[in-house]
Amino acid sequence: MKKFLLFCFFIFLAGITFAQDIIVTTDSIRIEAKVLEVSGLEIKYKRMDNLEGPTYIMSTQMINSIIYANGTVYIFHNPSSNNTPLKSPESPSLITRIGEKYTYNGTVMKGDEYANFLMNNCHNAYLLYQSGQTIAYVGGFFLGFAIGAELGTLIGAAIVGGFNSYTTTMMYCAGACAIISIPLAIIGYTKMHKSVDVFNKQCASQASRQQSYWSINTNSYGIGIAFNF
Repeated sequence: MKKFLLFCFFIFLAGITFAQDIIVTTDSIRIEAKVLEVSGLEIKYKRMDNLEGPTYIMSTQMINSIIYANGTVYIFHNPSSNNTPLKSPESPSLITRIGEKYTYNGTVMKGDEYANFLMNNCHNAYLLYQSGQTIAYVGGFFLGFAIGAELGTLIGAAIVGGFNSYTTTMMYCAGACAIISIPLAIIGYTKMHKSVDVFNKQCASQASRQQSYWSINTNSYGIGIAFNF
């Protein structure tokens, strides 16, 4: 009886171990995941190592195939096509976001590059991103002030030998600034992230039909002009 129960346990454990989907990208990267939803333009999934974590969205143009846990294989692109994403007016290129990195047509953009891309390709999404960025910066200012005020007050209290009415008031002000910074940061980053949805809904088709576009990018190394053909 014990051997039978032990055998059943290992069978159950094996089922848990292999009950996962495999997403194979056009770059031959294999992602262990739980696929939640598949549409003509994108898929939604959770990473297998963090099923309680965020839901990721990936354009189907970046996917070669999905190998489901039951062995079924769904192919999006022909493997013999040199892993080049399919492009057509009916399947516009969408922006996907993971953290603070944005991917479009296989190109990964950070914040400033993404803002420049929106400025040249989707005015409404750019305004939303810019508004969210401003709000997030204000939240960051309040948080920085709160941290500086608290540290300065603690050092001052240690020098004078304890808290007084002035240092107590400063601590309250620092706490209030820290509290204010939280909703500002949430609102700001929410607006910035929603700019992806605005682009995908309003501007993706138009941007995909463009033969070429250019943008001016700035970073710590200088200024450059990017062309896409």
